[in-house]
Amino acid sequence: MRIAVFASFAVFALALAGCSGQPSFQGQWTIERVEAAPWVEAGFAPDASIAGLYVGKAVAFKTDAIEGPALLACAHPRYTFEEVPAEGLFQGSLAGSHRDTAGAETAARKLGFAPPVKTMMTGCEHDIAFHMRDEDHAAFALDNMIFWMVRAR
Repeated sequence: MRIAVFASFAVFALALAGCSGQPSFQGQWTIERVEAAPWVEAGFAPDASIAGLYVGKAVAFKTDAIEGPALLACAHPRYTFEEVPAEGLFQGSLAGSHRDTAGAETAARKLGFAPPVKTMMTGCEHDIAFHMRDEDHAAFALDNMIFWMVRAR
């Protein structure tokens, strides 16, 4: 019974998100590329062993599960949606330890974001934030790398 109630709530939440102007992540995505995050030292190269676990892989956002590689997979997501200012992107990493709002805004725009950025939190064990660049492109960060995703059409 509890699972049925939870599944119904998840369906309702995703439907509501689609109607309220919130981003709709539901469906199939492909992780197309990875780059070093702008907050790490110059010359940092993404760890090829980690990048290889994600780049080229599919991620499916469903009402009751996230299917995908390693830390992205989740049996019972609790999706939440919010609009995040530039200094909140990638868990505040763009703003750095000095909370540089102007620097975060510049970095966000260089990455192609127009703050505030529509963001989905998964509510999973590894609560990863997926930031929408536009309806068909999103990014998430792991291990000082930014992974870019494209929606499958």
